[in-house]
Amino acid sequence: MEETSADKAGKVMGKINEIKSNIESFVSDVNVKDIKANFKTIVKDAQKEFNKLVNKDLELMRKKLKKEKEDVERKAKKFLESHKKEINSLQARFEKLRQASSKLKTKGTAKKATPATKKKATKKVAKKATKKATTSR
Repeated sequence: MEETSADKAGKVMGKINEIKSNIESFVSDVNVKDIKANFKTIVKDAQKEFNKLVNKDLELMRKKLKKEKEDVERKAKKFLESHKKEINSLQARFEKLRQASSKLKTKGTAKKATPATKKKATKKVAKKATKKATTSR
């Protein structure tokens, strides 16, 4: 006793109609306004929980970033201080070299300028007076 496809189709249609009537009776029993209100409260609660989690994570990130910022600032200050000392020592060396160089320049120009401005002293030799020969007459 095989079922024909028409019998199978009829059974399926019967089940579909049964499910349809069950859904319609459920929807008529349940108030849609209550479902909307419940859904809104569920969404609000979920939003509150989400905001709490986000705020908690944000606070943790703020603390972490603040700590990293302080570490970077401390390292930068340390770096600058060490290089400041190095720059100051280089500046002092430069000043010493500049002063030494200027002293050498002034000594060198003084030696060169002195002969140019001095007149050469020469001994004056007195000419011998020639004696006039006296002739006797």
